Amino acid sequence: MKSMKTNILSFLFAALFLFSAFPAMAREDAKGPTLTLEQAHRMALQNNPGMRNIGETMRQADILIYKAWAILLPNLSASGKVTRNSHELSMEFPNMDQLLAGNPNPDMVENKMSELWNQEYGFTANMSLFNARSIPLLMNAYDNIDQTAAIGRHQKNELLFAVTQSFYMVKSAMELVEVNLEALENAKAFHRMAKAQQAVGQAVRIDVLRSEIAVMEAEKGHKNAKDSLKLARTALSYLIGYKGNFEIETPPEVRIPEAPLKELTDKALHERLDLKQANLLVTMADRDRIETFTKWVPVFDITYNWTWNSMEDFTGQNDSWRLIFGLNWSILEGGMKIAEASERASKMRQARNTRNQLRLNVKEEVEKNRIELSQYRNNVEISEKQFLLAEETHRLVEKQYENGMATSLDLLDAQTTLARARSGRIIENLNYNLAALRLNKATGEVSPSLAKSSR
Repeated sequence: MKSMKTNILSFLFAALFLFSAFPAMAREDAKGPTLTLEQAHRMALQNNPGMRNIGETMRQADILIYKAWAILLPNLSASGKVTRNSHELSMEFPNMDQLLAGNPNPDMVENKMSELWNQEYGFTANMSLFNARSIPLLMNAYDNIDQTAAIGRHQKNELLFAVTQSFYMVKSAMELVEVNLEALENAKAFHRMAKAQQAVGQAVRIDVLRSEIAVMEAEKGHKNAKDSLKLARTALSYLIGYKGNFEIETPPEVRIPEAPLKELTDKALHERLDLKQANLLVTMADRDRIETFTKWVPVFDITYNWTWNSMEDFTGQNDSWRLIFGLNWSILEGGMKIAEASERASKMRQARNTRNQLRLNVKEEVEKNRIELSQYRNNVEISEKQFLLAEETHRLVEKQYENGMATSLDLLDAQTTLARARSGRIIENLNYNLAALRLNKATGEVSPSLAKSSR
């Protein structure tokens, strides 16, 4: 009995320990895993629904090749019929073998002309020997694979760059939370200092009120920064398809393109996946136009036909076969081919104009992003100098306020300027990194994760 009570007490103590430890465990798990940028890229490629359609599009492109080859591959068909005639019909004919043997009085043989129930079965095989349409159709079918792959790689690249931008925005939002937290601590220290100086007669009531307002403003800024971090995390979580809590590691430094404008533009015109797709569309549209003209070229084919009939023919056989070499030359179809040729020529010009417009857009995008990068580089340098000046000013004003040589307005202004300088430095660095990412993407840069997955 005593041992039973001991076991029960031990169980209760263990349960109380687990219940007391559970909140701490939950708090630790609330942070979730820590993701690197490469992990975020992989999760986006695995979980994004739009990426799954790329595989389906590739399968459809493969099917187009089979459709193109179907023009040249053999066709096989089978047929069968049973006919109910109104009556049977038969006639007598001399025996042909006896006639050919020289018998002047051959026997008469009854041959059926129609049966009451007649059965007939057969199959036909047909294959093109030459069809000029198959050449442009097959070339377009294989180029369509490359075009679909270019579309898929472009969509993947756009997604991965969006993830990269969102990743840097989350990191900057985390830094802004720390900056606003530090501003809040400074405001609270100012409030404590003002109250202490009021107690010894070195400060007036208005200094304490100003410090309280500064604390409230800092608290509001800190809360807004945390809300902005939640929004940035939410945007990233939807891109990578992860709904739980997570932390992120510091992303690698963005590669800054330093090449001259002409070199960057030439690289973009050569490497951009959307331009490669546009070039393929122009080539395929031209082949579609050629395919219309090939419809005027004769088509040569061969046909084999075998049939079996329940009624014997004059040779006494039930089955027969034929081998046909055919030529089909479509000369005029009411002007349909002429209209189709004009339509496809227009589509070819349209594809070419679209490609040329895209080239102009790419050049403009590269030049614009390069100017923005230079602008943000200057902003980063200025914000760094402003931060150093604001930090030194705050340090001096804080000492002067402690010694009664500066007013509360001076200290409040120095704290506000320092907080803005810190936030501005983070924001300008973020803008600089995002501008570098946009310029890299504009020049045809492929995301590292996509480059690894394509090898």
